[in-house]
Amino acid sequence: MRGSSIIATGNYESKNTLIVFGSFLILVIAITSIIIFYISNNIVLTELGYKLMKLENEKIALEEENRKLELTVETLSALDRIEKIACNQLGMVRPKEVKFIALSPNTKVNSGNDTGIISNNYEEKKNFWASFDLNKINDLILGVLK
Repeated sequence: MRGSSIIATGNYESKNTLIVFGSFLILVIAITSIIIFYISNNIVLTELGYKLMKLENEKIALEEENRKLELTVETLSALDRIEKIACNQLGMVRPKEVKFIALSPNTKVNSGNDTGIISNNYEEKKNFWASFDLNKINDLILGVLK
C-alpha cells in the first residue's frame, strides 16, 4: 500500500506542477500579448503623429503659395497695368471726352386731390419701349386736330 500511495502522491504532484506551469505559461502569454499590443499602439500613434506634422507643413506651404497667387492676381489685374498694356501693346487711346446720354423716366403729376405733387410711381401702366400707348396717341391726334 505504501507503494501505491507514493505513486498516487507522485501523480498528484505532477498534476499540480502541470497546473502551476500551465497557469504560469498562460500568464506569460497574456502579459506578452498586452506588451505587444501596447508597443504596436505606440508605433501607430507615432506614425500618425509624423503624418500629422507632414500634413500641417504641407498646409502651411499651400497657404503661403495661395497668398503668393493672390498677390500675383492683384498685381496682374491692377487697372494701371491693364491701361499701360492697352496703350503700349494694343495701341488703344484713352478718350479725351466722354459723352453719354442719361435717360430718366418721365415723371407724372398726380391727378387726385394732391395736384402738383410729382410721382415716380409706375405701377399703373408698364409699357415696353416698343409698345404703343393708345391714350397718348389719341391725345396727340386730338391736340393736332384742334
